[in-house]
Amino acid sequence: MSASSRIPLRLAVLCLSSSAVAVLGACSKAPEEPEFDHGLKKPIVRKLRAELKETPCDKAKAQEYAQLLMTTGDLKGVTKASDDFAGAGCGANVVLLQHAYTANARLEQKEGALKAATALVEAQPTNASYRVWRGLSQEAMGQTEGAAADYQKAFELQPDQRPILNALLKAYETLNRPCDALAAYQRYVQAKPTEANKSDVKEAMQVLASKTTCPVDAEPTDAGASEAATAP
Repeated sequence: MSASSRIPLRLAVLCLSSSAVAVLGACSKAPEEPEFDHGLKKPIVRKLRAELKETPCDKAKAQEYAQLLMTTGDLKGVTKASDDFAGAGCGANVVLLQHAYTANARLEQKEGALKAATALVEAQPTNASYRVWRGLSQEAMGQTEGAAADYQKAFELQPDQRPILNALLKAYETLNRPCDALAAYQRYVQAKPTEANKSDVKEAMQVLASKTTCPVDAEPTDAGASEAATAP
């Protein structure tokens, strides 16, 4: 092996030693991630970024910046914008948090999505959608008990919404809680009596009722709901 060919090898060995890192700092420095290409939006992105450094708590500007990043596909930039706003002590910004949840979900950053959804629930605890978002985030992380609790709260807020019912039923099935599932169906048909005689609802309630000894709602809103809830 020639002397010239040994130089790169010796340098690589030096870069692995702690003493060499102090001397050759560049050896241990990870390559920087290239800046996202915002295309024709680059000038306005840079302008808003610079302005937010001067006024980090400008709510409208922060929302405009995050929306702009979202339209360019810079999802990591969106999550950073939301984190920077919160980190500057600017309080909750619901629009930013909505963007952050969406961006983290698309990036499959489960913890980030849960963090954003939790902040949204804390900001607006009676918003059923945010409860569902947090439930979905918890479910994605295997936290089914927490997901069921959020779905249940969302269902209490909007008991006539079938998508919320379906999410809740799925969680209860996973947790093997058939009585809670049957109670959810009973509440649903009370809130939306026209669903009581639909074949899929009746069949599902009959199956649950036949497999369990759950208490039956004593005061359904109409005869159809009563029949569906008590059928063997």
